[in-house]
Amino acid sequence: MEALIIFADGTELAVEKNGDCYITANKPAFPADLSTVIVESEDGNREYHDAILVECASIDGRYWFAFNEESEADKTIRELLESNSMLTECILEMSEIIYG
Repeated sequence: MEALIIFADGTELAVEKNGDCYITANKPAFPADLSTVIVESEDGNREYHDAILVECASIDGRYWFAFNEESEADKTIRELLESNSMLTECILEMSEIIYG
């Protein structure tokens, strides 16, 4: 079954659909912004928010992939890690100022 994937930046990707997997001849260049991914196909449309690209095992030499949505727990962990990273940078900068 054929499907069309539309990314947040307007990029479109024509794929073959098999269940929840999408198939292309080669690995495409995916846009960085996966905040919204829409899949249009004969069996209905699906919209992913904060999509995560999942590479699947190939059974025929082509590129198989799927999308999952980032869970609330994943978002919380990512936000905490980003905050921790910013705090660490501030501490290192202050240490450099204080101790030279």
